[in-house]
Amino acid sequence: MKFARYEADGQTAYGIVEGDVIRRISAAPFESYETLDDTHAVSDVKLLAPTTPSIIFFMGGNYMDHLAGAEPPAYPQVYTKTPNSIIGPGETIVVPGLAGSVQEEAELVAVIGKPCRNVSEAEALDYVLGYTCGNDISARDWQASDPTFWRAKASDTFSPIGPYIVTDLDPNNLVITARVNGEQVQHCRTPDMVHDTAACISYISQSVTLGPGDIIYTGTGGTQVDLREGDVVEIEIAEIGTLTNPVVVE
Repeated sequence: MKFARYEADGQTAYGIVEGDVIRRISAAPFESYETLDDTHAVSDVKLLAPTTPSIIFFMGGNYMDHLAGAEPPAYPQVYTKTPNSIIGPGETIVVPGLAGSVQEEAELVAVIGKPCRNVSEAEALDYVLGYTCGNDISARDWQASDPTFWRAKASDTFSPIGPYIVTDLDPNNLVITARVNGEQVQHCRTPDMVHDTAACISYISQSVTLGPGDIIYTGTGGTQVDLREGDVVEIEIAEIGTLTNPVVVE
């Protein structure tokens, strides 16, 4: 099933995407809902970030080819982003003028569907509603200079997600592609993760309760590129869709 959060007729709603049509549902997909008769063509609505998380986690060094020869971490390297950084499809990535090198990171994002605490790896994926595309925008100079990643990873607009949440996917068998201005710059395979999605969810849940709509960026692979004024970044997972965002520099 493919869920969307969208704006139409001045209202924000959730819906189920059926081909080129969105059929409205009465509540968020994390809740009990009814399917309504209200429909719109996908092309006639504004797609929004498919969830509004309270908590956003991301994984560091979770692909072998992103470690630059360093020893892989023995357990998931977990960091946090903040809700102010979330944007949806088509929204603009705004690079602060003093940020220096800012790069894309193409990632699979797990969307939690129900309260999740102290779960095992074996049961962790049962707590996932579905998956979406994510771009973990990263200011490299700030990563190097600041004692924490508070602005390097969580500046406004630094967490694009979308376009949809898709259920019933195998997170261990997906391909993630990043393109900048139509040119492929990243090609990641989720089987290459150091710690798979279930391991990351389980590890986080030992200390933090994840709630419906919260998200986990699961890491990126390959080599990223510096983003410039006027660039257009696309993150694609074939089973989910393509997340597209333009870039401006303040």
